[in-house]
Amino acid sequence: MAAQLLEEKLTCAICLGLYQDPVTLPCGHNFCGACIRDWWDRCGKACPECREPFPDGAELRRNVALSGVLEVVRAGPARDPGPDPGPGPDPAARCPRHGRPLELFCRTEGRCVCSVCTVRECRLHERALLDAERLKREAQLRASLEVTQQQATQAEGQLLELRKQSSQIQNSACILASWVSGKFSSLLQALEIQHTTALRSIEVAKTQALAQARDEEQRLRVHLEAVARHGCRIRELLEQVDEQTFLQESQLLQPPGPLGPLTPLQWDEDQQLGDLKQLLSRLCGLLLEEGSHPGAPAKPVDLAPVEAPGPLAPVPSTVCPLRRKLWQNYRNLTFDPVSANRHFYLSRQDQQVESCSLKKTYSDPNPQDLWL
Repeated sequence: MAAQLLEEKLTCAICLGLYQDPVTLPCGHNFCGACIRDWWDRCGKACPECREPFPDGAELRRNVALSGVLEVVRAGPARDPGPDPGPGPDPAARCPRHGRPLELFCRTEGRCVCSVCTVRECRLHERALLDAERLKREAQLRASLEVTQQQATQAEGQLLELRKQSSQIQNSACILASWVSGKFSSLLQALEIQHTTALRSIEVAKTQALAQARDEEQRLRVHLEAVARHGCRIRELLEQVDEQTFLQESQLLQPPGPLGPLTPLQWDEDQQLGDLKQLLSRLCGLLLEEGSHPGAPAKPVDLAPVEAPGPLAPVPSTVCPLRRKLWQNYRNLTFDPVSANRHFYLSRQDQQVESCSLKKTYSDPNPQDLWL
């Protein structure tokens, strides 16, 4: 109790803390040297307690006796702290500026302050006790921790869903790739068989036609030799002087038989190709039309042999400047088989229409005739 009264007597009325470098005014009141100078700078030279003016020209002098008492108090045994108030500020934590215990928290500056700081630097700032500020901060951190845990749970759920979707995409891609590979393998095998068969048929037909050509060539050579011999015999008779010999031998001279027409060679391109030409043209057209979309280049395929008169017609290119523009607004439209005219035939999954009657043509068709 006595120590508490003593500390109250040694407390500065400005900073409410123990005197730091105490000075005495002419009126007898004591203050910290720094506190009274700061007060005079803001409120004029007068005593903060009794308002007595401080004489002009006078100097503040240090109170030696009071300074000695303060040294004894600071060096004395520590006071009984009483019952444990619970968790609070660290007793060893002191203000680096004033040496006082850090008892308050300045919310404006965001730091722990002592009682002297609240009077000087933080007088107009928002302050709170350390334990109250700790409870407030703990509540905020717990709320933030709960939000963070919810976000972590949500992120983990999304991560699992993303992994599930990625796995499904991989499985689906593998199945699609296997299916496409199988279809293309079957298609390539069928095309290879058709290719081999067509080449073999062409080779056999070529061999037969060339053999027939050689026979005709041999027949023509034999006829040419006979004609040449007959011509030579005629020239010899014309040079004969003896009339009897000329007449006798001219009667025995027989001209070579007639040549006869040239046998046409058995070679027909359409017959050799058969339905293969139409099949390949339709297949190439289908692949080009279905595959010619933006980003997938399609080159026209020419099925005609090089420098051959009248072979397979080349497939027209389906990629032209106008078609590229039309592909920007491309839609895979289909015809309605129910409302289609009875004189038209729908094919290719109702995407192509053909006239059932080839005899009747229309130069300028009427839209009412096309649809019922």
